[in-house]
Amino acid sequence: MCTLLLKGNVIMEEKKLRQYDFITSIILLLFGLWELTEAFKMPMKESYGGVQSTWYVSPALLPLFIGGGILFLGMILLINSVKTGGASSFIEGVKHTKSIQVSEKTKRIFTIVLGFASLIYLYIPRIDFYLSLALFLFFVCSAFYADNEVIRKKITRHYLVVCLIFIVLIATGLDAVLKGILKYNMDILILLFLVYLNILSRVIGKKLEIPSKIFRQVTLVSVFVPLALCPLFRYFLLVPLPVEGGIIKLMNLIYYTIR
Repeated sequence: MCTLLLKGNVIMEEKKLRQYDFITSIILLLFGLWELTEAFKMPMKESYGGVQSTWYVSPALLPLFIGGGILFLGMILLINSVKTGGASSFIEGVKHTKSIQVSEKTKRIFTIVLGFASLIYLYIPRIDFYLSLALFLFFVCSAFYADNEVIRKKITRHYLVVCLIFIVLIATGLDAVLKGILKYNMDILILLFLVYLNILSRVIGKKLEIPSKIFRQVTLVSVFVPLALCPLFRYFLLVPLPVEGGIIKLMNLIYYTIR
């Protein structure tokens, strides 16, 4: 009896692993395609000061190699998952449950990935560097510092909605329209969202009887850590910041006035 149960557990575990192979292969294929798409946007040949550059010194070679390798590995993993039944097992599981079961650990990883991805690809290239860091720190700290799944899920849900709104603004060109009205309009929107997240976390925390000092500490970290890092990079290490919006311009004004 014990042997049968053990064999059954091994089969179930093997089935799950094959399903994970299928999911991983899809992720690798999508990432590989994205990497290749970005690489093909880079110039293969260019002229610098009248000197023609050749393809084998192009900056596109490394991402092409990486993207191609990831795509190749994803294809191998996909073929293997189809052969071993992982793909069919995953599809049948989705049909049976009508939804994909996601573990709590995976959801926590998603929260972290969402924070870093939005920081790197959405906010740092377009929003004042101080505000980008402050928003990222507040989101991640408020989601995890309280060690409460309810608040993590709610904060993540609201943060994701705003990220989607931000993407829509960029895709439709409305961000340029807003900047045309007032240069720092996008910075103001992010600042308002940061204030909204702060209020939301405190309201949820009060309902869940989470000590208010936790959110005070999160607020202090999100305000003062960027306040220390930005001047350090900008004025002492002389490193230009990606986007110097309203907050950094104000820092510049204060710094050069005092100096």
